[in-house]
Amino acid sequence: MRIAATLAVILSLGFASGAALATEQASSASCAEAGSKVAQALANQSNDQAQKERRMALEFCNAGYYQRGMVHYAKAMELLGLKG
Repeated sequence: MRIAATLAVILSLGFASGAALATEQASSASCAEAGSKVAQALANQSNDQAQKERRMALEFCNAGYYQRGMVHYAKAMELLGLKG
């Protein structure tokens, strides 16, 4: 009986994490838009940390990890004084 209960918990956690991924709003389009904003801001000001965040965001977005990429773009925007 414990095995069945354990399996039920594991399966419910799997479905919950899948549902969270399905509601994720980040996409290749949102990555491209954020990347464009950051690139424009970096053209007008120098910020090594923001440039590093931009590179990491680009790597994640190109690999299909859009949400992770957007986190790095958001950090770059913050460092550049932009509103997300």
